[in-house]
Amino acid sequence: MAPKVVAITGCSTGIGLETAVFLASDKEKRFKVFATMRNLKKKGDLEKAAGATLNKTLFIWELDVTKEASKNAFMERINKEEGGVDILINNAGVGHSNIIDLVTDEELKEVFDTNVFGLIRLTQAVIPGMKAKKSGRIINISSMAGVAGLPFYDIYCSSKFAVEGFSEALAPYLKEFNVWVTLIEPGPVVTKFGENMENAGGMGLTGVSDNIDKETQELRKKQLSMGWSERQQSRDIAEIIQKAILSEKPHLRYQTSEALVKQACIKFQDPTGDSMVQAVTQMSGWDK
Repeated sequence: MAPKVVAITGCSTGIGLETAVFLASDKEKRFKVFATMRNLKKKGDLEKAAGATLNKTLFIWELDVTKEASKNAFMERINKEEGGVDILINNAGVGHSNIIDLVTDEELKEVFDTNVFGLIRLTQAVIPGMKAKKSGRIINISSMAGVAGLPFYDIYCSSKFAVEGFSEALAPYLKEFNVWVTLIEPGPVVTKFGENMENAGGMGLTGVSDNIDKETQELRKKQLSMGWSERQQSRDIAEIIQKAILSEKPHLRYQTSEALVKQACIKFQDPTGDSMVQAVTQMSGWDK
């Protein structure tokens, strides 16, 4: 059987890089991986990690999901050379943290351009081919922030909630064509995500803005003092992605830790939402 053609976005670091290498290293050679990134000058880490798989089962291509011309060029090439995409892993994303009072239009557009609009555009591009083959997998990388709304991560959470809604709405329709849509909900993960967020405007993961009222500053400081839960490794997420790919009937959602399963239970077992608000309040250190 010919290997499945896998396209992964955002492979210069983190989950995208690890997933590309993990699938390309499959001993049964079930995958031919096209690991993409918007800036090929950042391919060094991936090339090193790829090792013997480079240009054999792992190929590095350019793709900027926010640019229509880049998406079109990628699709034209992969359709011509490989006959389309069997498995799409929408991983490219940017993080964001800021006090909502201070968020600029530029910050808002940057987050949604990559996390939502770019993901939707690329998904649209692969759907006709998958429907024609009556086969396919679309894996969308969501987040713990796609399950729970986290204060000061409002815009990032909004983008991931959009991905969740898009995926949930798409799943019943595409299942009729044997195309399965899956959400992976990780977090937090040991990647350069936080470092990249620091360079993307706003407060980053550690900042406290002086351009806001003292009460809000204190709330942010308390939240930061609580720290993050135990971080997962990108390899753990890659293994879960492969599990979803190989499943005959994959779930819509995969939480990547027991802590996230508990978080999802809080959300879905209380339709009022009050339990989630209380849980986040406690997690932020604001429970009096």
